[in-house]
Amino acid sequence: MHDKQTTCAHPNPKDRNRSIIWARFALDSTEWVILSARITQMTCDAGLQPLVSFALLGPGGKVLMETLIKTNELGARDAIEGHGIDYAVLMKAQTYQDAIAEIKQRIERKQVLCWDTVDIRQIFSLVAAANNEDAFSLPLISVGEEYGRFLGDLRPGTSSYQLPELKREKSALDEAKNVLLAIIEMAGSNQYMDSAGASPMGWTGEFYRPKTSPAEKIKGFLGIE
Repeated sequence: MHDKQTTCAHPNPKDRNRSIIWARFALDSTEWVILSARITQMTCDAGLQPLVSFALLGPGGKVLMETLIKTNELGARDAIEGHGIDYAVLMKAQTYQDAIAEIKQRIERKQVLCWDTVDIRQIFSLVAAANNEDAFSLPLISVGEEYGRFLGDLRPGTSSYQLPELKREKSALDEAKNVLLAIIEMAGSNQYMDSAGASPMGWTGEFYRPKTSPAEKIKGFLGIE
């Protein structure tokens, strides 16, 4: 699923509990999608050209979309061997404009989760530039940051948590499934009782269900207005 790191005691158990609660809220909601992207560099006559695919996964692991962006010199061997997609996806490769239009339609009014927001935005920028288009921008929520807070590995000399690396899979869709597995792992973990029990929120090891709507659950714990 992800590349786990060796951890000792969590430096702040309340932070770990917060990520567990966030994950439980997410799984209790249907107002989100997981977005994943994969980029490899393909050699062509003009030099290196990015080969990009996108995948969208919904609640329950439902596959909403898996697409490859068409290029002028797309070869089956490059796509299958180097990019990890199957022939069905290759044969239905879309133009950049059509792929972005489908993504917009699929994510409408949804929270968009991903592992690393910086990585996703960089891929959008690269594929847009390769197609002489403006980059598609959208609000993203990092599951990797929540998982980093859950693990509790601090960046050296700071109080912020390291972003764990998601295990690299053969396709964007498989990586999206790993993001979902990380959410499930957090949601199924027990909350620490020692420090959290005395917190103002009164966190316990029990399943915490808010009274707010599903769309507000993820927002509230991320400080999104």
